[in-house]
This record gives sequence, C-alpha cells and structure tokens, in this order.
Amino acid sequence: MTKTFGLNRSLGGAIAIIALVAVLGSAAVLTTQGQLQAAIDARGRSNLVLRSLYSLRIAMLNQETGLRGYLLTGRPDSLEPYRQGMPMLDDALGRLHALIGGDAVRSGWLAEAEKAARSWQDEVAEAVIRGMSDAASRPEAARIESDGTGKAYFDTFRARLDAIQTEEERLREMQGEHLARAQRIAAIVSWVSTLLTLLICASIGAAIHRKVVGPLTRLAEAMRRLSRRDLTADVPATHQHDEVGAMARAVQVFKDGLIELDRTSLLRATADTLPAMVGYIDARRRVGFLNGEFERWFDLEAEDISLVDGRPLAQVFAADPFPGIGRELDEAFAGTEVRFEHRLARRGLGRREVEAFYRPHRGADGRVLGVVTLLTDITERKRMERRLALHARDLRRTNEELEQFAYVASHDLKAPLRGIENLVTWIEEDLEAVLTGDTRTNMELLKSRVRRLESLLDDLLAYSRAGRGDVATEPVDTQALVEELAGLISPPEGFSIVAGNGLPTLDAARAPLTQALQNLIGNAVKHHDRPAEGHVWVDAHTLGGMVEFSVTDDGAGIPEQFRERVFGMFQTLRPRDEVEGSGMGLAIVRKLVDRQGGKIWLDDNPKGRGLSVHFTWPDGTKGTADGTDRELAAG
Repeated sequence: MTKTFGLNRSLGGAIAIIALVAVLGSAAVLTTQGQLQAAIDARGRSNLVLRSLYSLRIAMLNQETGLRGYLLTGRPDSLEPYRQGMPMLDDALGRLHALIGGDAVRSGWLAEAEKAARSWQDEVAEAVIRGMSDAASRPEAARIESDGTGKAYFDTFRARLDAIQTEEERLREMQGEHLARAQRIAAIVSWVSTLLTLLICASIGAAIHRKVVGPLTRLAEAMRRLSRRDLTADVPATHQHDEVGAMARAVQVFKDGLIELDRTSLLRATADTLPAMVGYIDARRRVGFLNGEFERWFDLEAEDISLVDGRPLAQVFAADPFPGIGRELDEAFAGTEVRFEHRLARRGLGRREVEAFYRPHRGADGRVLGVVTLLTDITERKRMERRLALHARDLRRTNEELEQFAYVASHDLKAPLRGIENLVTWIEEDLEAVLTGDTRTNMELLKSRVRRLESLLDDLLAYSRAGRGDVATEPVDTQALVEELAGLISPPEGFSIVAGNGLPTLDAARAPLTQALQNLIGNAVKHHDRPAEGHVWVDAHTLGGMVEFSVTDDGAGIPEQFRERVFGMFQTLRPRDEVEGSGMGLAIVRKLVDRQGGKIWLDDNPKGRGLSVHFTWPDGTKGTADGTDRELAAG
C-alpha cells in the first residue's frame, strides 16, 4: 500500500516551519537584546567603578590637603577637609568593594590601596594631628609628615588605584566592542529572519505550483485526451504521495481499464479466429471469457457469446457439462496445471476427442485468481497417430525381416563361397604339375575375389547391424580406449598412433563408440601412402552436451570433390586390387554416428598433408545438444 502525505499536512508543516522560523528569529533577537542589555549594564558598572575611583582619590586628596593646612596654620579648623574626606573614603571603598568584589585580582589591588590609605591615616595623619596639639612636639610632627613615609603610602595607594583604573578601562573598551557586536548581531538576526520568512513563503508558493497547480493542470489535459480515447496520453504525478498523486493514480486506473477493454476486445477478436475453445473461469466458478468456438460446440442459450461473461459456470453449461468440471478443474484451482483427454459431443458432428489444458492464473501474491482453459479437437490427430503407429509397426517388422534377410543371406552365401575356395585349392593341388604361370595367377585372382566377396558379406552384415542392440551407457575413458585400439590394430613397424591429452571420460555406449574409432583409425592406417613413417592423432573437445572427436593422419588425404562420395556403400578411391577393403568403413561409421544423434565430416589436416575426420558423440553426463537424452538421440 502506497504511503501518502496529505496536502493539508504538507501545508501545515510549511506554516509550522514559518512559525518556527519566526519563533527562532524572535528568540535570537531577544537573546541579542539580552546581550546588548548586559553589555550596557557592564558599561554602566564600569562608569560607576571609575567614578568611585575618582571619589576615592578626592577623599584621600582632601585628607592630605587638610593635614598640610593644619601643619601650616596650626588652626584646628584647617583639619575640616581631612575630617570630611574620611567618611568619603569609607563610602568610596564600600562602593568599590561592591562593584569589583567578584574580580580577585582587582579586589586584591583595592585591598592593598585601602591598606596603604589606612596606614597613612594611622601612622602619618593621626601622629601629625597628635603632635600638633602640643607646641613642643610640633617639630616632630612636621618631621613625620616630611620623612617620606606618607609619600610611600600615597604612592602605593595611587599605583593600586591606577592599576584598577587601567584594568577597568580595558574592560570598558571590551564592553564597548561587545555592545557594538551585539547591536550588529541584532540587526543581522532581524534581517535574516525576515529574509528566511520571505524565502520560505516563496518556496511554499513554488512548491504548491509544482506539486498541485501544475500536476492538476496536466492531469486535466490527460483526462480530456483519455475522454477522446487517446490512450497515448501520459498520466502525470502518479509518483506523488499526496491527494494529487492519489487522484493521478485513479486516472491511471481509468486509463488501464480503457487499455484492458481494448485488449479484451482484441483478445476476443483474435481468440474467435482460433480453431480451439479458449476460456477463462474465475475463482467463483463464473465465466470470465469464452471465445466463439464454444458457441459452435455447446448450446449456451445466449444470443451472443459475450453475454455469458460473469454468469455461473453451471448455468452457462446447463445442457452439456463443462469438460473436467469435477476433479480436473478442482486440481487447476488448487494450483496445478492439468492436461487430459475427453470425449465430447459437438453439435452436428457427433462425439469428438478433445485435449484439454487447464492452467491456473495467479495474482501477485501467488493466490489463484482463475483458470485459463484450452480445449483442442484432436480427433484427426488421434487418427493420424493410430495410422502412424500401424506404419511404425509395419516398418519395424520390415526392418527386422530385412535384418534377418541380410544375416541369412550373408551366412548362407558364405558356405558356397568357402566351397568355391576349397574347390580352387583342390584343383590347384590336382593340377600342381601342369599349372602354368598365367593359370596359377588366375587361380590366385579367383581366390582373392572369393575372399573379397566374403569380406563384402561380412561388412554388409556389420552395416545392417550398426547402431542396433544394447544402448546402455557407461563411463568410457576414451584416451585409454584409443591406446587399447592402437595395440589391437597392430600398425606397421614405424607407424604411430597418438592419443591426445584432451580425450575425455564420457558417459556413452561403449560398443558403437569403439567400433567408430576402430574403423576410422584402421582406415587411416590401411590407406596411408607411407606406412613405414605414418602418424595418426586422435583428439577431442567438448561442445555443450556433445564431444567432437577428430582422427587425423598425414597420409595422401582425400580430394574435396570425393569427400561426400566416400561415405557411400562399397566406395573406394583406389582400385580394389591395390587395397584390401570393401568400401564400407566410413559408411558404417556414419550410420553409427547418425544413430547417436551426431554428425561426421572430413577436413584437411591443419598441420599439413593428410586428412582429418571429425564426428560428434553425445555425452550422457551433460545431455545432448538438443536437450534430449542419448537413447532418444540414438533412436
């Protein structure tokens, strides 16, 4: 199920974003205002510190001025500035302690300044005042004031105040910078929040146009085209997960319905031309579709075949039951493909043989939604199959009779041939004394012709039996087989037979493969023009489910124009007096290869002079090239 996000939710989210930006902007402005106020407060506190430092200096200066006036005049009223300066000093110190009490360094400097001021009051000012009260001790009082002790205390006092003032002025300058920065930040935050709000509003407007206005406009155009049966119209916005996307998908369903309606009409028109009954039965056993061929077979009691769509199957086929309505149709609805034959009465033609094929129709979730039915009239095919079976039986009987005839003929003809050969031998013995050279030659020629005729009979019998008999397969090591045949053939001295390393072990019928390789190797040895130094190479490579063997020699070869002729029966390229052979070797090999489903051909030796015979043979471990098993290929 497609997850959708409503437009109201999207618009609500956009409004929430605007509100969030406004709140964040307001919070930022408030924060910067707080920073601005903090900077203003800090700057005001610095001004108070500087004024308190000034008051503290004035208080000490007044005290010093009153003390000096008293020393000069000796009048007690001259101490009035001193007495006024003392509470002023205490008040200024109290304010400074309150203002910079959190700063340990400046508090320490203030404590040292206060200590110096108190020490000056106790050790200098009060001593001078006591000395001036008695005329005799006034010189001592003047000495105390002028001995430098008071000046040292004042210097310490002023130095510590100057340090405090310097640090406070530095802090005041920093606070001024903070104030200016806070003012700039406040302006930037205000502008940024305004621009963000405008940008978000513009983005929302563009998104509404892209997601709503544009798709709805294109969707309306698609609907106008679909209403005119223009099925090439593309439905936009089907991928959107909102109300517009849901509307677009509904339009797409409408378009698919139109396409399906056209396809159904085309399918019905096509199915009505088929010579088979094509139908569809839904999961509720209702007719989903029947082509016109049903109307020619059944009495459906409907004016038009399309009118039966949607009706129950039992109602439509009330007169004649639908074929396989019991077990076969149940198996198809259970999810199994069913194929069976059924005898069915067709109107006006009597009973016919029908082949039925029921195939389940599954949905995306694998559930069976219905069954597609195909009923084909196979009456004529069945008749043909019966006739073919009779012909095959007659052909098999004829082949057996021909094989029996060939065996009997070859076997029965061998007895008189052996008699002729014996008679010739006896005549030679009886006429040993009077035989001339020409007569002896003719007698030898007669015996050779008898032997050749006997060989022809043997090869004819071998040809008739080639490829017949046991087709049981077994693993065959062809490299070991070729090496065994090389010893069995007994080539002339100096002749070599080489088994290639590519010869495989395959699953095959040993006897026909052995006979084919033996005939080819024997032919290569027999017909070689230089037997004392000849070579034969046997190799193979796999081709899918087949193995291609090659038997190559370096003999005289076969001209290309004669390469098809040599596969015929009793065909030789040299006179029979020059070579012993019946001309049946390659014919037997071709028959063996053909019965195994392979092919054989001749080619030049790729390494030079000579001939290369290629043939393919099925490998039962991989299956044949056409996908059948070896016994079928051999048959």
